[in-house]
Amino acid sequence: MIIQPKDLSEERELATEVLIIGSGAGGSMAAYTLAAQGIKVIVLEEGPYVDKSDFNQKENELVRKMYRRGGALATDDMSIRILQGRVFGGSTTINWMNCFRTPDDVLEEWERDYGLNHYLPENMQSHFERIEKRMSVHPVPDEHHNPQNRIILDAAAIMGIDGNVCNNNSIGCIGCGKCGLGCSYDAKQDMRLTYLTDAQNDGATIYTSMKAEKIVRRSEDEQIISAVVQDGSGRTFQFKTQRTIVAASAIMTPLLLQSSGLTKGGLVGKYLHIHPVAGTVGVYDREIHPTYGIPMSASSHELKNITENYGVWQEVPDLEVFLAGVNMPGTGPQRREYMKQSNNMGVILTLNRDGASKNSSGRVKWIRGFNRQSGHFGLRKYPSVRYRIDPLDKKHLLIGIRQAIEMHFAAGATMVLPMHAMMNEIRTGDDIDKFMQLPMGPNQLNVFSAHPTGTARMATSSSKGVVDETMQMFHYPGIYIMDGSTLPTAPGVNPMISILGAVSRALELGNAGM
Repeated sequence: MIIQPKDLSEERELATEVLIIGSGAGGSMAAYTLAAQGIKVIVLEEGPYVDKSDFNQKENELVRKMYRRGGALATDDMSIRILQGRVFGGSTTINWMNCFRTPDDVLEEWERDYGLNHYLPENMQSHFERIEKRMSVHPVPDEHHNPQNRIILDAAAIMGIDGNVCNNNSIGCIGCGKCGLGCSYDAKQDMRLTYLTDAQNDGATIYTSMKAEKIVRRSEDEQIISAVVQDGSGRTFQFKTQRTIVAASAIMTPLLLQSSGLTKGGLVGKYLHIHPVAGTVGVYDREIHPTYGIPMSASSHELKNITENYGVWQEVPDLEVFLAGVNMPGTGPQRREYMKQSNNMGVILTLNRDGASKNSSGRVKWIRGFNRQSGHFGLRKYPSVRYRIDPLDKKHLLIGIRQAIEMHFAAGATMVLPMHAMMNEIRTGDDIDKFMQLPMGPNQLNVFSAHPTGTARMATSSSKGVVDETMQMFHYPGIYIMDGSTLPTAPGVNPMISILGAVSRALELGNAGM
């Protein structure tokens, strides 16, 4: 059952066995698994309910409706935008369908550094297989690669480097190129059409436009969650539950836990990873039409292991106009001229598996007073996201950007736009060398992210993590965290399958306790 604000009754106090906060990948897997066992489940989703009739492909409406802060969520200094869903189905509703399993060497790193032997590859395989079957994950057929993805495949063949066909979660995709605005054709098998549907069929109730604001833990078997309806009415509800699962994302989960005073151990909100992303735009003498076709159907992982399993990989985005317009280099008339050439442009994204030096400086927390990075001043507490790309991670990112530029030229680009505040165009090898010598600090190189993880990481010891292998909080039994925040490190691949698999395994391990 879906309950929207218009459907709410006058009853303001409700009870359930398990309350799940968030309907993205982690929350949906939890809802499906527990409801299938006959457990009474309620899901609270802060964002609005949507179905394919809402996906009218109008960016000015849908970005504001479905993205957190209308797509403007960013670090305090505005140097890195973080794209994140705030909608029924979470970020799976607006993602670009790339489906990678957590790499074996990453799972082995989790066992080595965090003691997570239950998450070794042999323990995760069956979970990944079931997930891929339910979500119709399959390789993108060769004839469905659009010209933009062909850039990676063609360049990889010419340069003799790794080039791969990617898997995605779709049925009958027509390649309209609007995945980031929700799938108008119900081809993308996101959480709305898979695990949330399954959970509803087994009796779960989902409240949309309902924001959880505070968790009061009375005991292991009793928690009270206060929530506010997101329709401007100010109506508040209380949900009494025996178990609470927080699955609100690596940004919102630590903020909710901090608002609730659930921070013993001092690690909540620390160790933010984001997979920093830099784009390079190739300008071609042929039409590419980058706004059409299946996104992320090809990738290159040639540089995934620059330093001990840390490095970068390349993918191709779903190039919505709202993304191109914000990120295109230049100003005024120059930017307009670049945008007029957009049909002849192709974009390669370089994604960085951050955390190579083990010295993550990212964190999410509430602060008060003057923010030196943003210039914001507030007497009340307000949320703060801080992140600096570590020098070793930046080195890896620049190596990847150089390869992306070379891939463009190998595929026939006449010019490359490197997305840097001090250099708009690269035309020769000498230009590449000049670009690599530029300062690459905050707000100089254009960087964004769509993969925040790690702010409530999982470990076998409370000195290293916030939750144990069942994703139950060490210091607060009865409260679980089941989203990307629990991943101990950046996974080094698009994280949807990693989150689904990890939550599925945690529920299997902790089933008796739940």
